Amino acid sequence: MSKHAKKQVMQHIALLAVTALALILALPIVRAQSNIIPESENVAQADTQAPSDVENVKATPGNGMITLTWDVATDNELVAGYKVYYGTTPVTEPGDEYEFEPVDVGNKITYEMTGLENGTTYYFAITAYDSSGNESPNYSVEASATPVHGAAGDEAPKVVSANVQDKGTVLVTFSEAVNLPASPASAFSIAEDGSGTALQVLSASMDLNDPTNKTVVLTTETQVPGQTYIVTAGIQVTDLDGNPIESGTSDTAIFTGTDQETPTEEETLDDTTGPELVNIQTPDATTVVVTFNEPVVLSPDPTQNFVITEESDSTATLAISAAALSADKTMVTLTTAEQDGMNYFLVVLDVADASGNLMDVANNAAAFTGFGMQEEQPTEETPVEEQPTEEQPVEETPTDTTAPEDATNFVAKLLSSMVVQLAWTPSLNTAGDLANYVLYKSTDGIAYGEGVQLGADASTYDLSGLSSGVKYYYKLAARDEAGNESEGITASFMLPETGPELAFLFGGSLGLGRFFTRKKKKKLARKA
Repeated sequence: MSKHAKKQVMQHIALLAVTALALILALPIVRAQSNIIPESENVAQADTQAPSDVENVKATPGNGMITLTWDVATDNELVAGYKVYYGTTPVTEPGDEYEFEPVDVGNKITYEMTGLENGTTYYFAITAYDSSGNESPNYSVEASATPVHGAAGDEAPKVVSANVQDKGTVLVTFSEAVNLPASPASAFSIAEDGSGTALQVLSASMDLNDPTNKTVVLTTETQVPGQTYIVTAGIQVTDLDGNPIESGTSDTAIFTGTDQETPTEEETLDDTTGPELVNIQTPDATTVVVTFNEPVVLSPDPTQNFVITEESDSTATLAISAAALSADKTMVTLTTAEQDGMNYFLVVLDVADASGNLMDVANNAAAFTGFGMQEEQPTEETPVEEQPTEEQPVEETPTDTTAPEDATNFVAKLLSSMVVQLAWTPSLNTAGDLANYVLYKSTDGIAYGEGVQLGADASTYDLSGLSSGVKYYYKLAARDEAGNESEGITASFMLPETGPELAFLFGGSLGLGRFFTRKKKKKLARKA
């Protein structure tokens, strides 16, 4: 056989081998396609529902920074966190993107964007995401602000609160970021309320757990449990623009001593579990008490740690005006707008224990029932008077059965640290028979005691002998000469524990409506 013939035979054999190999490799494919197992109907489906769009984004400028706040988003499971998108150019068209990388801020509804350039306008939008990675389909409505050196102007920093951590530690929070002097302990003094006995401040330093630089940690002598102390910040404390604390103007705060021990290093290392919700109570229509299973640490503005919405409508929020931590730090008392007798939903954000463990986002919310209106108690039936006989004269029915009009604009004003003045606009008194204003006091806003007659010409009344941290309720009624009394208007207040300009609450005439926030906005599509 010639070399040419042998070459043709070898090529033919190679072709047959390639063809056979291709057939063999194709067999498993055909077999697999002919034996497909249908998916089980019981296989768990992945979460594909994205959280709601974020609403009510606000941007507040500072020196080289901007503070962002927004409302809580909702999800079919739980919102795991939020992303901040930002740039120096606004996003106005669907599909546009921000120039900088988004910042994952975790599960919080306030964030301070630092390291920004003063004089440059920044634009922000927020999205929410869940544990499955689903993200809000749209950017929030855009917010913008321009950081400026000295954005707070020439306003002096103020002491906002003093919170005792343990028997030798107190956290003092200011209204803005502050600088401490070379000898920081000398800038603070603590004295017993009443006796003036000093509690020595051993050291002072910035709180490393507060990135806003608004919180100072004071180490003190051992405190007397239950003793009320007044902490005063000196003029050596300044803001970042050099403005000093103004002596006598919101430079003090009050706290109560405790015998709580400082956790040992071993206890701190062993603790790896965040705090848990134990109970939610509503002792009255404007108070919600939240109890935890261990002492907790709140933000400098503790109202930011809590959000309350209607359970049936997550866009309807119940406003929180104050949050007070108990001496043992396991209980937080929230002062809210007036509740209805409905189910509410409480969400806890960025609350940690003494070891720095945050609450698990899977267990940081719970439902509770609002206080609601109390049912009226049945009154005793008035005996039916005997009908007059022919021999008995019929008594004339009194012609005056109409009560005077109520006074209006009933408010409480703080005159000094422990004196409150109630003031009001007099009744219209169209009948001209107003005889008295009667002032009633209550400890729960429901049952009022015996009234005090103030006279027909009164338009103010001073209250003294009050205690800080206690909520007071007063009702003012108008009474005429025939004894007819109006329904009355009410006011409630709580004396502040942090100084004459802070945390003073008042308000509430009868018929005061509930406070809701319902936001509407134009959506901008976010590019996937």
